[in-house]
Amino acid sequence: MSIPQSVADILDHHVTFQLGCIDRMYLNVYVPMLQSEGGVVRFFRQHRGHKFASSALMDPMTKAFVASMDRFAKTAADSGCAVPKGSTPR
Repeated sequence: MSIPQSVADILDHHVTFQLGCIDRMYLNVYVPMLQSEGGVVRFFRQHRGHKFASSALMDPMTKAFVASMDRFAKTAADSGCAVPKGSTPR
């Protein structure tokens, strides 16, 4: 008769996890103030200095953020942080 094992026991004693690379990274940010219309209006009028709040103001901010993340990723890859395709990190 075998002794039942929990999933945690099996993973801990019989499975080896190895991280070869990160192929996707997500950034999730929660800012409670920006979850309401009033908070968004306050952000654009008081913090960003615009005369009115508009969803059109979000596009340049989003594009600038994405561009900065692309630059960061390219810099990291150029500095040797990337693992060459087909190689196995040890």
